[in-house]
Amino acid sequence: MKFFTQFSLRNPVAIVLLVILVAVGGVYAASRFQQEQQPEVMFPGIMVSAVYPGAAPNEVLTQVTQPIEKALKNVEGVKNVSSYSANSVAQLEIEFSYNDDMKEKKNVVQEALNGLPLPEGAEKPEVIFLSTTNQPIMYTTINAKEGVSEEQLTELVKSSVIPDIQAIEGVSNVQAVGLKDDGVYIRLDAKKMSQYGITYEQVTGILQANNLSVPLGEATLNQNKLPVFVQGDLRSVEQLKKWSLTPDGKVKLTDIATIEQGTDNSVLSYTNGQPSILLNITKAGNANTVEVADEVEKVYEKAEKDGKLQSLIMYNRATDVKDSVNTLAREGGLGAIFASILILFFLRNFRATLIAIVSIPLSMLIALICLKYFTDVTLNIMTLGGLAVATGRVVDDSIVVIENLVRRMRGEKLTKELILSGTAEVGRAITSSTITTVAVFAPLGMLQGMIGGFFQPFALTVAFALLSSLLVALTVVPLMAWALLKNQKPKEQKESALSRGYKKALRWSLGHKFIVLALACLLFLGSLVPIFAGAIGVTLLPQGDSKFVFANLVMPKGTELKVVKEEADRLSLIIREHPDVKNTNVTVGGTIEGGLDSNIASWFIGLDPEADIDQFIDEVRPKAKVPEGSEFSFDKEDGVSGGGVAITVTGSSTGDIRTATEQITEAVKGVKGTDNVGNNLRDGTKGIAIEVRQNDASKYGLSAYQASALLRPFLSQTNAGLIDDGSKSSELYLALNGASITSVSDIGNLPIHAPTGETIRVNQIGDVKEVQLPSTLQFKNGAGFATVTAKITDKNTNKVNAEIDKALTKLKLPAGSSYSLGGSDAEIQQMMSDMMMAMLIAVGMVYIVMVIAFREGRTPLAVLFSLPFALIGGLVGTLVGGEPLSVSSMIGFLMLIGIVVTNAIVLLERVHQQIEDGTTIREALIEAGGTRLRPILMTAIATICALTPLAIGLGGSGTIISSGLAVVVIGGLASSTLLTLVVVPVIYELLYYKRSRKQRMASSQAQSGAAA
Repeated sequence: MKFFTQFSLRNPVAIVLLVILVAVGGVYAASRFQQEQQPEVMFPGIMVSAVYPGAAPNEVLTQVTQPIEKALKNVEGVKNVSSYSANSVAQLEIEFSYNDDMKEKKNVVQEALNGLPLPEGAEKPEVIFLSTTNQPIMYTTINAKEGVSEEQLTELVKSSVIPDIQAIEGVSNVQAVGLKDDGVYIRLDAKKMSQYGITYEQVTGILQANNLSVPLGEATLNQNKLPVFVQGDLRSVEQLKKWSLTPDGKVKLTDIATIEQGTDNSVLSYTNGQPSILLNITKAGNANTVEVADEVEKVYEKAEKDGKLQSLIMYNRATDVKDSVNTLAREGGLGAIFASILILFFLRNFRATLIAIVSIPLSMLIALICLKYFTDVTLNIMTLGGLAVATGRVVDDSIVVIENLVRRMRGEKLTKELILSGTAEVGRAITSSTITTVAVFAPLGMLQGMIGGFFQPFALTVAFALLSSLLVALTVVPLMAWALLKNQKPKEQKESALSRGYKKALRWSLGHKFIVLALACLLFLGSLVPIFAGAIGVTLLPQGDSKFVFANLVMPKGTELKVVKEEADRLSLIIREHPDVKNTNVTVGGTIEGGLDSNIASWFIGLDPEADIDQFIDEVRPKAKVPEGSEFSFDKEDGVSGGGVAITVTGSSTGDIRTATEQITEAVKGVKGTDNVGNNLRDGTKGIAIEVRQNDASKYGLSAYQASALLRPFLSQTNAGLIDDGSKSSELYLALNGASITSVSDIGNLPIHAPTGETIRVNQIGDVKEVQLPSTLQFKNGAGFATVTAKITDKNTNKVNAEIDKALTKLKLPAGSSYSLGGSDAEIQQMMSDMMMAMLIAVGMVYIVMVIAFREGRTPLAVLFSLPFALIGGLVGTLVGGEPLSVSSMIGFLMLIGIVVTNAIVLLERVHQQIEDGTTIREALIEAGGTRLRPILMTAIATICALTPLAIGLGGSGTIISSGLAVVVIGGLASSTLLTLVVVPVIYELLYYKRSRKQRMASSQAQSGAAA
C-alpha cells in the first residue's frame, strides 16, 4: 500500500489530472446509465397459454394441455408444471430454478412447441416470462373532446396515436382497451338459411372467390408498362348488402343475414366517469424507462394539438424513477453534509475536514465509472441506495489517515516523509478493514432467488465505492495534506477528558474481566427477548409508498355486461367522492392489464401524494357494499414488497380437494390481517354436446371430426377478409347470429353440406343435448390441486403466517387431503435461511482476510467478538423505529459484520505496533485505546450521521433500501462501537492471558525492586 502513497507524492500533477478525469468520467458515466425503478429480476417461470375456441375443459385438457405438457417434459431444468384447462383456454406454468436464464428458457420452450400438432382451430401457444421490467411502465387513457364521436376517437387512436407510440425506440408493446369495434359483421340466420337452402360453405365460398385482387401481369400502353389485375375486392358495406348468393340473383346476402359495421364492445373503459380508451405501454427490456416515457408524453402532446382528444397519464414509472433518484441523491447529500459537520467538530480544522470529505464525491464517481463500464447494472433504487448507504463508510479511511497525520503534526514537522510514514502507519489497518467490509458483500452475489437478484447491484455498488475510498485515502488524501497543511502547525492539545475517562474505564475493565463479559452477555441475551416475545415482526420486503391502488369487482358467472357496468358505475361514484382520489379508470368486462371476463370490473385509482392508502381503503370499503354473490376488494400495489398467502391443496379426489379448499378458504378469512381471500376453484358450467351417431354419419360420408369441422363456423366467428374503401380497411367477420339459436333444437336444425353433395341437418347424424361441464381442471405434475390465496395487510407478515398455520392445524380435512403453505411464508423462510448462510460465509471470509492481514489467528478472533454486540443495537434500533425485520434489515446486519470489525481492526493494529515497539500487552491496549478513540468515534458517528436522513425518511420516499436497513446499521454501530472499546481489549488480553500475566508480574516485581 505504501507504493500508492509514494507514487502520489512523487507525481502530484498526474494525480491532479487523474482526479479531473475521474470527475468528468464519473459525470459522463452517470448520464449514460439506463434508468430503471428496480433491477431486472426474472421470476423462475415460463407461462404458456393456448386458446381453443368453443372447447370444453375436458377437450382442452386432452387435446391441448396434455400435448403441450408432454412436449415440455424434454425441456432441461423443469422443476414443476402446473396446468389449468378451462372453457376454450389452456394455461401452463413451468417452474425453473432461479439460476436459469428465463430469456433463454423462453426460446427453448418456444422451440419445443414449434410444430406441435394441435386441433384445427386451436391458436398457436403464446410463451411469456415475467420479470420486474416487462410490466407496463405507463397506464394512460385517452378521452374524446366535445363533438368527437367514439368512432372518430377510435380511428384517431388506431391510425395516429398507437402507430406513433409503437414507432418509439424502446417500446415493445401498446395494449389498447376500450377501442370501438369497427369491423363489418355478417350475422347469418340459421332458420332463413334453412328456408332458402343456403349452406355456410356457399356463403364463405362466394366471399372468398369475389373479395380479392389478382395480378395478371403487365401491359405496355403509350410506351409505359402498367400492371394489369382483376379487382373484385369489397369497397363498402352497401356493396356487400347487394351481393347475390344464387346465379339467378333471387337470394341476396341480406335475405339470410344482417350486416352491420361495429358491434357493442365486450370491454368498456371509463376515466373519471367518461368513456375512454386505455393504453398500457410496455418497454423493451434494454430500453431506458425515463427516455421512453418522455417520448410517449411528446406523442400525446402532439395528438392533443388538434383539439379532438385529451390524454391522461394515470401512472408513469419514469416519475417513480426520477423521484427515487432525487430522494436517494438528497439523502446521500444530506448524509455527506452531516458527516462533514461531525468531522469538522472533531478535527476543528477546516482544511483537514476538506481533505477528509473529498473522498465522498471521488469515491462515488469512481464507483459510477466502474458500475457503468464493468457491469451491466442500471441506475435504480438499489444502485442509488448502495451509494447513499456507502456515503458514511467511504469517508472512514480518509478520516483515519488525516486524523493520524494531524496527530503526528502536533509533535513533528510536516514533511513528505512524515506523510508517508503517517499514512503507512494506518495503511495496513484501513486496507484490512476495507477489504473485510468488501468481503462481507461477496455472499450477496451467491444468494439465489429474488433477494439475490435485487441486492446484487447494491453489493456491487457498495464494494466499488469502498475500494475507491481506500484508493483515495492512500493517494489523494496524503497529497492534499501535503499541499494544504504544510504551512500549518496544529495547536498542541492536552489529552481530553473523554480520553482520560475512557483509559480509566478500560484499565478497570481489564482488571475485572468477568464482570465486563457477564454484563455484555446479559445485554446480548436481553436484546433477543423482543424477537421471542413477538415485539419485532418479520416480513419479506418493506412496503412501498406508491400512491395508487387497484380495486376489483367480481360478480357471479354469466352476469350480463350491462349489469356489471351499472354496479361499476355505482361503486365508481363512491370511490370518486373520497377527497384523496385524483383520478380513476374502470375497465368493465376485463382487467386493466387486458384480461377478458364479462363478469368483472377493475379499477386503477390514483391518490393524492399525501394520502394514506390504508386509511383510504378503510374509509371506502364499508361504503362499497355489493350484491350477494359478488365480491369487491382492494389491492395495494407494492411491487415486490408486501406479503401474500398461497396455500396449495391436494387430495385423493376432486370432491375432497374442493371440500378441503373451501374449509381452508374460510379459515384464512377468519385470520386478522388478511384481505382478498379466495381460491381458484370454479363452479361447473353447462354446455351443449353433439354426440355423433357414427352409423348415420357414415351414410353421408361424414366422420365425427368432419362433422365438427363443418359445424365449427356456425358457432364461432370467422375472419372472411377485409373491406377497403381506399382510405381505411375494416375486418370482415362471418358468424351465425346468436339470437337465431334459442334452443337445442335450433342447433339440431343447422344445415351442413355433406361430402355426398347432400344438404343435411345436424339432427340427422347426431343427438344434441344440454350437459353439465366440469370446472377448471387443475393439475400439478399430473396430480389434481387447488390454490387458496390472500393478501397480507399487516406489517408483520410472519405473525399473520403463524396465525394462518395455527388456524389450519385445527381443521379436520377429508382423508387423504393435505396442504402446503407457500407465498410469503415460504419466501420468508427461504430469505432467513439464505441470509443466515450469507452471514456465516461473511464471518468466515472476514476472519480469513484478518488472518492474512495480522498473520496470526488470535487477534482476528478477538475482533470477531465485536460482532454479537452489533446485534444488540440493531435489534433495539429496529424496535424503536417500529420496523419489521425484512430482507432490508438483514442486509443491514450483513453490512454490520464488515463495518463493526473496522473499529476493532484499527484499535488492535495500533496495539500490535506498540507491542512490536516493546510495550506490554496491557499498556499497549490502554495506549492504543487512548490514541485510536477519536478516529474510532469519528468514523462511527460519521457513518451514523450519513445514514440518519435515510433512517428518518427526510427524502420522503420509501424504497427497498429503506429505514429498516438504516436503523439496523445505526443501532448496531452505536452499540458495537461502545462495547468494542471495552470488550475487544478484554478478550484480546484473555487470548494472550499467560504472556500478559507474565508481563504484569515482571512489571510489578520491577516496580517493587525500584521502590526498595
